[in-house]
Amino acid sequence: MSANILYEAPRVAAGPGETVVTSTCGHNCGGRCVVNAHVRDGRIVRISTDPRKWTSEVPPLHACVRGFGQLERVNHPDRLLHPLRRTGPRGPGQFERIGWDEALDEVAAQMLRVRDTYGPAAILDCSRTGSTSMLHSGRLNVQRLLHRFGGCTELWSNLSAEAEVFAVKHTYGGEYKSSGREPTDYVNSRLIVMWGWAPGDGTFGTGTLQYLKLAKKHGTRVVCVDPRRTRTSWELADEHVFIRPSTDTAALIAMAFVIASEGLHDQAFLDRFVLGFDEATLPAGAPAGSSYRSYLFGLTDGVRKTPEWAAGITGVPAETIRRLAVALATEKPSALHCGYAPGRTYQGEQFHRAAYALAAMTGSVGVTGGNSGVSNGACGRSGIKSLPFGENPVNARVASSMLADVLARGKSGGYPADIKLVYSAAGDLFNQCPNVNKTIAAAQSLEFMVAHEHFITPTARYADIVLPATTFWERNDMHTPWAGAGHYVIFMQQAIPPVGECRNDLDICADLARRLGIEGYNDKTEEEWLRELSAGVIDDFDTFRAQGLARLPAPDDAVAHAAQIRDGKPFATPSGKIEIYSTTLAAQPDPYGLGPIPPIPTWTPDTVDARHPLRLLTPKSRARTHSIHGNQPVLARADRDDVWMHPADAAARGIVDGQRVRVFNDRGATALPVRVTDRIAPGVVSIKEGAWFTADETGADTRGCANVLTEDRASPAGASTYNSSFVEISAAD
Repeated sequence: MSANILYEAPRVAAGPGETVVTSTCGHNCGGRCVVNAHVRDGRIVRISTDPRKWTSEVPPLHACVRGFGQLERVNHPDRLLHPLRRTGPRGPGQFERIGWDEALDEVAAQMLRVRDTYGPAAILDCSRTGSTSMLHSGRLNVQRLLHRFGGCTELWSNLSAEAEVFAVKHTYGGEYKSSGREPTDYVNSRLIVMWGWAPGDGTFGTGTLQYLKLAKKHGTRVVCVDPRRTRTSWELADEHVFIRPSTDTAALIAMAFVIASEGLHDQAFLDRFVLGFDEATLPAGAPAGSSYRSYLFGLTDGVRKTPEWAAGITGVPAETIRRLAVALATEKPSALHCGYAPGRTYQGEQFHRAAYALAAMTGSVGVTGGNSGVSNGACGRSGIKSLPFGENPVNARVASSMLADVLARGKSGGYPADIKLVYSAAGDLFNQCPNVNKTIAAAQSLEFMVAHEHFITPTARYADIVLPATTFWERNDMHTPWAGAGHYVIFMQQAIPPVGECRNDLDICADLARRLGIEGYNDKTEEEWLRELSAGVIDDFDTFRAQGLARLPAPDDAVAHAAQIRDGKPFATPSGKIEIYSTTLAAQPDPYGLGPIPPIPTWTPDTVDARHPLRLLTPKSRARTHSIHGNQPVLARADRDDVWMHPADAAARGIVDGQRVRVFNDRGATALPVRVTDRIAPGVVSIKEGAWFTADETGADTRGCANVLTEDRASPAGASTYNSSFVEISAAD
């Protein structure tokens, strides 16, 4: 055993007649925690978690309620056990049982027919992250197959965080999961501003909330900026600032104006490390007056970006904006932590870019107790690799939030192909992408659809063939910290044999590859893959597998970009500096054909829908991981589905707390109970995303599926725009 790696068995001893094995939830859940399966007679009878008490030095990896909810899920009576074939119309969910050979023969024949008739771009990969890990990741397994089959049309953008992915790349030149800081550094901050970031409301890195509580105990002041007073804010915040959704960029720009106009910026830091803050630091060839400072002071557009200017846009009082700006610049070290939600908007990349500009102006990047503006960690995967899937031979890419539109319009809408076949593994995109009604209407024109699933989800209902896949409890694998924060690897020990006739996604794809004439899809055993993917990091694989948890050495720096600031190493941008002025965007302002992006952060207002005046938020549920767990009534008690509404908005519509209401716009309608509360800003409502679309006889949703209301459009950087939607609410009939 290495002196640098600590192998641990984070579980209690087995009781009489049982075995206990360690794993971690194989979902895109926000955490990477220990879940232990207690197995009797080949059945999981109980879930436990890491039994140790929390310490900051060696924190245990405690599971949340969803981890314990895995018991209800793996033993669910609706679990798919056999391959199915559609027998009725597409959508109602009428299927018959068939054998594996018959199912795979039909899938392979349809794939060959569509590729040879229409070309590979007519195949759309709708696989996603409902099953994640290093080897048995449904999306990676299918990508590896389709890329070797000749390619496909891919949904390329990150539905949760594409705005941040883009902004980090163009500002710092890094990878978003390793451009923040380790939670161990929180305690070194005098001030933490949490902007649209709520790690206590569904998890954002295992142990993040505990480290924030530790920092607060040691005197760190916490301010939360959010349209909702979340559970996180309720527990942590010394001050909560309500803001209108999709207007956050304007507030950040006004804060930058205050800092610059009052001389509170770190000029020495800007001169040395930053490109484009002022005219003196613009790159050669940049137009005069194109610096960020010139924009703030209105030298190009005649509009000074004052707090008063932003107050009318954001609903945040000008004095609050001014006070928060001064605090961020003077209560050093200060740290700005930005969540993904404000970036899931019409110009979401500008929110993150404006936040990073503010972090640079205050000299907070790469220093202890400071932060880059990114809420993820600084470690990434620590060198653990995932299954390689190769390049897509077809240059056919569509922003993920445009799923409904590419299905509906295809080539006539400017997309690479008319979609004829959909392949979906570990994904529920018909429920999770915007504009559900448009998606399911367009799906009627598909010639074929196949899904790997655990249940008949809202997406699987539209498939021609449904293939029953194993859960993470039924295979061996490994996983790394979700947020890139912390430095450990969990071995996902198989607890039970595959139930029914379920098969691993990798094995399903390997069987299809043989039918499709693809050689070399999988030439290793499960153990050989896991040894290869962990090689160079795990020095004792056998011990790792037996114990379950490997604690890796801590990173040299707990804060990202410390080496650049301390040692003068260049950033991975074209200029080698933090680019408030992006040289890449200056040269290519419309990188994806979705609209131009200026080289500096700017505010662009969205169109307000006067007929539907309430701004809609779609936050996460503590009882679900997106739509996973959406069919579990016991777990659902942990976080009920309702629509939050401010008392003034409710009173204006004659609505009372607990009443069942109809939420609607031009795209659709849903019905659910209302929660009237002053914990949400006036003019704003929220519905937790992920509830399963369930239509009544009129086609209206009955279970609070938020995405019947959201618009299928993308920001210029390809980000989703869930939080730039407008609705109206009335009493339900």
